Amino acid sequence: MSTDPAATPAAPPPSGSTPEPNWPSYTRYAAVSAVAGIIIYLVAGFANLSAAPGSEAHEIAKKRFALAYLTGYIYWFSLPLGGLALLMIGYLVKASWGLLLRRPMEAAIRTLPLWVLLFIPMIIFASNEHYSPYFWTAPEKAHAPEDHGSVMPDASMNKREQTIRAGQAMIDRAIHHERELRQRGNFHFLSLPAFIGVGVVLFAIWGALAFFLNKWGKEASDETNTAKVDAALFRMERLSGPGIILYAITITAASTQWVMSLEPGWASTMFPVIFAMNQFLTAFGFCLALLLLWASQPPLRNAMRPKFQLDMGTLLLAFTLFWSYTSFSQFMLVWIGNLPEEIPFFLRRSAGGWYYVSAVLIAFHFALPFLLLLFRDIKLHPVRLRVVAVYLLIICAVDVMWWIAPSAPHEGNFPFWVMDLGAIMGIGGIWGLAWVWQLKQRPLLPASQVFLLPEGHHHEHH
Repeated sequence: MSTDPAATPAAPPPSGSTPEPNWPSYTRYAAVSAVAGIIIYLVAGFANLSAAPGSEAHEIAKKRFALAYLTGYIYWFSLPLGGLALLMIGYLVKASWGLLLRRPMEAAIRTLPLWVLLFIPMIIFASNEHYSPYFWTAPEKAHAPEDHGSVMPDASMNKREQTIRAGQAMIDRAIHHERELRQRGNFHFLSLPAFIGVGVVLFAIWGALAFFLNKWGKEASDETNTAKVDAALFRMERLSGPGIILYAITITAASTQWVMSLEPGWASTMFPVIFAMNQFLTAFGFCLALLLLWASQPPLRNAMRPKFQLDMGTLLLAFTLFWSYTSFSQFMLVWIGNLPEEIPFFLRRSAGGWYYVSAVLIAFHFALPFLLLLFRDIKLHPVRLRVVAVYLLIICAVDVMWWIAPSAPHEGNFPFWVMDLGAIMGIGGIWGLAWVWQLKQRPLLPASQVFLLPEGHHHEHH
């Protein structure tokens, strides 16, 4: 008989030996994060808003206050949305990670009603022309390009200045176009009515998918009725195919309206893919880190094998590589196209301190995790792989901040990132409370489906 631990077959958890994680401590950590984050966000925001009313710094502080909330919202929303997509992929491919990570992902998508409530402040910010970070909420206040012809490039400028001025002229034309549409009463995709309407449609679609996946997921947990389990798994598999297509369509609309439209004139066919890959990395890294934390205890200890951990580390590497590929492709396409309306996006993110943030993302969002996850010993070591997963969670938050924060100037008594940090901590803590409560409702491992885990031999050093 083989003594290779990787060849040990998965077994159902023994009855009566399923100690639960320390739920009170998780709830306490989430509550502390929520309270501390909200305090930091509000204190830093009010400190910046203390600038003289009507001054440029005061107006900038208002938009920065809204942008910080948007940063926290977009980052943590990656968990329910990314979890929704990964859950459907797991049902389609029938991989071991799909079963082992199922409970955290199901709990994440059951928090969608909370995100509907958290979307209300975004509507309030977008409805107020002083706080709204979106140029299209008040295009009537923007200057028409003919009102300030000095922004047009001339021969006395160097090449970089000419590029910046040409880009600004293109952006001004886009703003002027929005102004004309508003005056004619033509409220199209970039308008407040569409912002609310699209949000309602998106949440309805995501909510319907989450409802059926959770309903059938609960039915598939019935250990006493094998036929019921098989029927529920079949229905979820049938739903997941069209569900992935719906996810792709809806995530394109959400990323375009919520994030890409922060920059006038900015358009990228690659950005929705980058947006989705950030969600995949965040959701998968979060669930993997927790799985590795609980893997030494029943019931996961009875089902976990080194092969499964190796596969999940490899998938984390694949997500990292695909994020790097899409991010580089976006930069390359803008570089080759050299269109004045697109260049300002990268110019803002390569000036001042953002130059170093861009360099950090190249080195630490691609190069470092790529090198670490190439090593088999790291992927097979629970603590090391958990550290890499948590590290990717942090760097994904920096990436979201890099998308959003440079769209407004940074002036105030507090550094802008203090508000961003507070919003991320606060929203993350609020979500964490709801997620822990949902996770406690079901066992960590669907015992009725453990038989689906592959039992073939997998030698650890072949």
